[in-house]
Amino acid sequence: MDETRTDLIESKSGTQTLVPFKNFESYLQELGLPHEGIIASDRERNLMSINLPQTIQDLSQQTKRDAVYLSKFVASSAIGLYDAALNYLWNEVVVSLRTKVNVYGLDLFFDAAVGGDLRETYSTFDDLSSIKDNTLIDTCRKLELISDLLHEKLKHILYMRNNIGASHPNMESIKTFELLGWLETCVKDIIDDRPSEAALFVQQLVKNLKNDELVIDQPRIEQIKENLQKQNTRISGNLLITLFGIFTKKNTSPNVRVNILKLAPIVWETSPENKKYEIGFKLDQFALNLDDETLALGNSFLEKCNGSNYKSEGTRNREVNALLDRLIDTHNSRDNFHHEVPIAKQIKKYIIEESDILPNFEDKLIKTILVCRIGNGTWYCEGVSPGAKQYYDEIIKLFNSKQINTLVKFLKQPEIRNQFSIHNCLQQTKVILELINLDLQEARTREAIEFILDNIDNYKTKIFTTKELKECLKFL
Repeated sequence: MDETRTDLIESKSGTQTLVPFKNFESYLQELGLPHEGIIASDRERNLMSINLPQTIQDLSQQTKRDAVYLSKFVASSAIGLYDAALNYLWNEVVVSLRTKVNVYGLDLFFDAAVGGDLRETYSTFDDLSSIKDNTLIDTCRKLELISDLLHEKLKHILYMRNNIGASHPNMESIKTFELLGWLETCVKDIIDDRPSEAALFVQQLVKNLKNDELVIDQPRIEQIKENLQKQNTRISGNLLITLFGIFTKKNTSPNVRVNILKLAPIVWETSPENKKYEIGFKLDQFALNLDDETLALGNSFLEKCNGSNYKSEGTRNREVNALLDRLIDTHNSRDNFHHEVPIAKQIKKYIIEESDILPNFEDKLIKTILVCRIGNGTWYCEGVSPGAKQYYDEIIKLFNSKQINTLVKFLKQPEIRNQFSIHNCLQQTKVILELINLDLQEARTREAIEFILDNIDNYKTKIFTTKELKECLKFL
């Protein structure tokens, strides 16, 4: 700052007086305004004048040319208005982050930053101004535009800006080296920085996927898979949401959808659990909005990823119950061996792990699978659908000890027990019981299953009338 500069002010008597502008406190005093503690001390400003140029000079010429708020930061710092300087510095950070977001891809950013019905209202660069600063830096971290450590530093600077900067009334003061430290972080890590290779990879991938002429072959799929496996799971998770968004848009071309479905399983595989459940919640939203077309697209995406078990609990309850009704009706109809297969396969997609067996359909699942797996006793394929058998067995193997107890109790019911008079049904019942890991069962359950296996050939339909089995089942 030019220390020889002077300005004219008018005194109370009406005469003009020359006041050195370098003594800004006197200048304020002459104006009759508060002057104590308004600007930094001479010592603090001297420290600023010595150290500030080096940090600014490290910026590239292109960055300097466009950094309007940095100019205001320097001007405020020179006067000694550090709280205003901090506010201008933060403005430059926000401008820089928005520019990075624009380069990375607005769709990707808004998919990660905005949820629910509001997502459709965000599409242009101007819409970034409606994103809160906290959301901006949080989402930039998710997208790997900034590191976890830098995210924490920016959170701190934003907190200080909100509490001791000029954005809100306060009586706090800022020291020179404190402000310079924040400046250096923002300049080196944000204002003059470029997105990571991972961020650029995703940005380019999404851009290319929108090309209607693109054809993705298997070698390229493997290459993309290998790249995603090296990245933070946040990268895959955000990419998953974006691919789902593009796929379910009604104006997306068929060829783009075909390419997305080729990539969807590998992106799904490398994505975190919360993003998979987010897809399930989006399907619920489509259903609530009566948007059947988009719901059908969303279901086909999830089907391709084998992710039906990530639908919301209410949706899974409804859909599995409906499938179980279809399965038992099909089992009791003609040509059931062929028609059971697709339904059994679909049910299995909802039940990948033991925890996927929800209480609302637990008993119905156990009984239906048991009936279909015991079969109808015909000579053909020993009475059981050969194509569906593997799915029934996989589900039975997932049953926990409580569910195995329920299965044993269902064997006792007349419509199932009476099947033991048919040789093939009896043999299939033994096969089912042999699928169970007895070491994981309660002592009485283990004793009951062992007794049935040893004696069912002799007792057949009357096995549950035996004293030994009644005793075992008394407390199940």
